[in-house]
Amino acid sequence: MKKILIIEDDQSLASAYRFKLSSSYETRNAVTGDDGLKEVHGWKPDLILLDLFLPGKSGQEVLAELKKHNKTKDIPVIVLTNLEGQNQAMIKQGADECLIKTDTSMDQVLKKIQEHLQ
Repeated sequence: MKKILIIEDDQSLASAYRFKLSSSYETRNAVTGDDGLKEVHGWKPDLILLDLFLPGKSGQEVLAELKKHNKTKDIPVIVLTNLEGQNQAMIKQGADECLIKTDTSMDQVLKKIQEHLQ
């Protein structure tokens, strides 16, 4: 079973993602950027859902860390944010997708995950 790490500080949203994904994927959640990086190195997920606004290290910092290490640079990262206008910057930084939370349904996120894990 493929593994998805959800790095999201909004626990209700993280729980909703985990519930939606749990029938098809093994999931874990990290609340802070630092905890997310520890999970990545210890658990080695196949894909990461990454919020940009996190306590401690921001999502941008987490993405930069992931992309500079050989062991993590190829893990697909889907950035989920409420901030408009981040798409190009996040793609340029190495994100595979950048989705606006308020404009994207759970089913659309699931479809993007499936596309990247084929």
